[in-house]
Amino acid sequence: MSRDLASILSVLASKFESRVANQIQRSAVLPQLLEVKPGKGKNLQWVAKLGTATGAIIADGADVTVFNSDDKKPAILQYAEYHDAFAVTGRALSGAKASGNPEELATLFLEELGDSVERLAKIISQDMWTGDGDSDTLHGLLDDAGGVSASGVYASIDRAIDPQWASNEIDAETTVALSFSLMRQMRSAIYTASGLKPDLIVCSPDVHEQYGNLFQSERRYLSQVRLRGGEITLDGGYGILEFDGIPVVEDPDCPANTMVFLNTRHVYTSQMGDSVSMINRALSMTGLKGTEEEQFGVGGIPLTAKIQPLAITGHAYKFALYCMLQICVKRPNACGKIINLKA
Repeated sequence: MSRDLASILSVLASKFESRVANQIQRSAVLPQLLEVKPGKGKNLQWVAKLGTATGAIIADGADVTVFNSDDKKPAILQYAEYHDAFAVTGRALSGAKASGNPEELATLFLEELGDSVERLAKIISQDMWTGDGDSDTLHGLLDDAGGVSASGVYASIDRAIDPQWASNEIDAETTVALSFSLMRQMRSAIYTASGLKPDLIVCSPDVHEQYGNLFQSERRYLSQVRLRGGEITLDGGYGILEFDGIPVVEDPDCPANTMVFLNTRHVYTSQMGDSVSMINRALSMTGLKGTEEEQFGVGGIPLTAKIQPLAITGHAYKFALYCMLQICVKRPNACGKIINLKA
């Protein structure tokens, strides 16, 4: 009597492939592009110089009667605090180690830690765009009063009082499609307002596709991006589109129908200092990274999180990651955005 596979299938052990096939999109693009600077106080503060007066002509021998002085105002942002928590039971740790199949789950703590790192990176990436700045939240670039907005109070300075604090904005009103002339209009507006030009353009995937289609078959690509004081090499020879020498990067967390022009000399992430000590009893600090994406692969984010053990209750081990940070736009008028582009 011959024995076929079906007759013995129930007594054969399943053997999984060593790698787990991740189906989750948690890429974090913008945090990779911005420089991270250490915080130096309980909040993020800098001095903004504002003024519109210019020098003047004077008649020969006339007495000086008008004296000018530029305003200097404190800009203040509170640090946001982000966390993600996970737990593993003692039985799960032992079972994963004993089976060793699949291999990626054999060390269950490291697998869970990696997932937690990705979740933390993702919410930070999302809130860098749209966080409302309330309480413990990042004040996102595209919030109604964010760093790349034309109105509202940003970092305690009111744009209604100090219009130089406004960013540049073009509202396409869903009737105007993306074009080279519209992009050059934005670049010109930024230069007129600040004397500077943007060095990075980030947009939603739909707008990135529109931009690529403008070139027809004559697309121009960059294989390296020079930002935050150094070169960022793209993954696997991937080429990023460019606009007059400025890299154009797509970010799935950027709101749809939006293109943002940044000057990375004046846009950065500030992280409040944290460390491992006898007092907090943290395990260690870990770097953040999102899941793999086309442009930068599994790029590491220059941010760290503290791995904090939590109280043990029963046969389960609990941990939380903590990261305290804020995104800063020191010169809003050196940035701009085109919103509500025609789909």
